[in-house]
Amino acid sequence: MPTPKLNLDQNPEFRADLENPNLTNADIVNKWHCGNGYVGDRRARLKRGEPIDPTEAREAGQAPPEVLPESHSVDFEGNHTIEKVAERIIPLSEWLDDLRKDGFDPDDFETSHSHSVWMQHTRDQVTKVLYANKFIARKRPQKVREALVSHAEVMEAIRTFHFIPSERAFQDAGFILMPTDLQTGKVDIAGGTAETAEQVLTSFSKAAEIIKEERPRQVAMVDAGDVVENVFNTSAQLGTNDRDLPHQVVEAMALMQKGIQMLAPHCSDLRYAAVSSNHGAFRVGPKAPAGDAHADYGIAVAKLLGIALELNPAAFGHVTVQVPKPHMESLAFDIAGTRIGAVHSHQASSADKISEWWKGQALGRLPVADADFLLAGHWHSLRVQQAGDGRWIFVGPSSDRGSSWFTNLKGDQATSGMLSFFTADKQWWGLDIL
Repeated sequence: MPTPKLNLDQNPEFRADLENPNLTNADIVNKWHCGNGYVGDRRARLKRGEPIDPTEAREAGQAPPEVLPESHSVDFEGNHTIEKVAERIIPLSEWLDDLRKDGFDPDDFETSHSHSVWMQHTRDQVTKVLYANKFIARKRPQKVREALVSHAEVMEAIRTFHFIPSERAFQDAGFILMPTDLQTGKVDIAGGTAETAEQVLTSFSKAAEIIKEERPRQVAMVDAGDVVENVFNTSAQLGTNDRDLPHQVVEAMALMQKGIQMLAPHCSDLRYAAVSSNHGAFRVGPKAPAGDAHADYGIAVAKLLGIALELNPAAFGHVTVQVPKPHMESLAFDIAGTRIGAVHSHQASSADKISEWWKGQALGRLPVADADFLLAGHWHSLRVQQAGDGRWIFVGPSSDRGSSWFTNLKGDQATSGMLSFFTADKQWWGLDIL
């Protein structure tokens, strides 16, 4: 087998494989250990007669350089808000230059600037660090009063003062987000680990924007299992995965940590909950689990996140990490007047049998017995159904890259993403897949 070069675009043997009609995308992925999306993009470039290297394409004038988004808005009081996405932190001096270019004197404004950071995985197998830079310039009062304020004026101002609550106050609601069935390390129809990471970070980014806009007081991130693909869940995984098991765990923890970093600044109470699962189970061989219900890589990721968050209580003191009680595979918690239960649901023989499993848990007074809503993973496609006395079961979609085994068997291909919805007092609304 050839040894792949660091830049496959410059490798003539790789190009020959792309041009070989007898080779499928999967054949090339397995041979060169690259992503399915990467191979598909390179073959499409060749079909259009373009260089397969994006850098060469830009130099040849066939593809414009990537344009990162930016905006500049001015409200009715003359305050400016400028936002730019860049591969660096933009200094204050450049923001002030932007004001001058638009004909404004920076001395007429009180200014502030900030930024957030995230990772972007491109189809060219490149990981970028991007910064969302934001600059605010507020108009200064046109004139400072030189005369002293009289006692009567002060008393009148106090007497006539009316408190108007901020429009940005937290609302008494909870927001549920289900980053479940990531199966990091898996390669399938829609790509591998890099494409999974791009999907997951995009979902977290959308969730952060919703939380920032709607301002729910409480937020819960529920990992309903299968955060890693594992190497012993099936005998094929050792040949199909693009990450070994230790690096699956590293990737899973990095993605979940990034999700917490993106959501935590926008709420007053954030909970990260994780449950045991079949792909997450510690195994010593194919179909050979070892240890109890907590010998699980998803539980390990949650516990490591809890330890890491304690290093910065100023930023993450309002974040709670929860796993099931010893020997249990499910858990429950309260959010905005609603009792939430969570389980992976591989314990049920089908998605239709989850309600039967739940009935048994209620009879046994186990963790999810009195839950109003039950959140489940495992089945990879969205399902919402009522059960019992007005309770609800939510089966979340997966964030992995699809299941060719299921698609070949049934012809179905579910929408990938994270289930999200709002809740308060046992009611729910705003359900979406992010």
